[in-house]
Amino acid sequence: MKLDQLKKGFWGYKKASVYEYITMMEEEFSEKLAEKVTEQKKQEEEYRTQITSLEEELSRVRKELEEQKKEQMNVAAALMEAVRYKDELQQEAQEKMQEERAAWEKKLEEGAKELNGYQKQIAKVREMVQGLLQSMDAKSEEVEMQIQTVKAACPRHNMTLFERNQTEEA
Repeated sequence: MKLDQLKKGFWGYKKASVYEYITMMEEEFSEKLAEKVTEQKKQEEEYRTQITSLEEELSRVRKELEEQKKEQMNVAAALMEAVRYKDELQQEAQEKMQEERAAWEKKLEEGAKELNGYQKQIAKVREMVQGLLQSMDAKSEEVEMQIQTVKAACPRHNMTLFERNQTEEA
């Protein structure tokens, strides 16, 4: 029923018609309200289901986040341990290198001293050999001069025998 369908009387609208209209409107609104309430309850259930699902998802994501944080902490700890280990290895390597270098330098120094000793010995041997050669040269010149003196003083026939013996010995 619509407002223009209300029956009019002498003094305005008839009460029964107005009551009937109000009742009809009330029923119509009650149906709509009941539909809205049902729809709201349905939406409320959907929202509750969705909230529960989102809370579960949030809980799962939080757990994953905690696990990732733990993994990151483990990775960070492992990296720090690796860096510390690398530093230790570098320090050990440097110390070992310094020790080896010191030992090498000591051996090098000892080798240089030994070479210097050999060089001095060689110089002494050269001087001795040179002195001996000079002495031998001087003696051989002296002997040669004596031979020439003896040759000149001796008759010729005796020298040929002496010269033959020297060539046979040589």
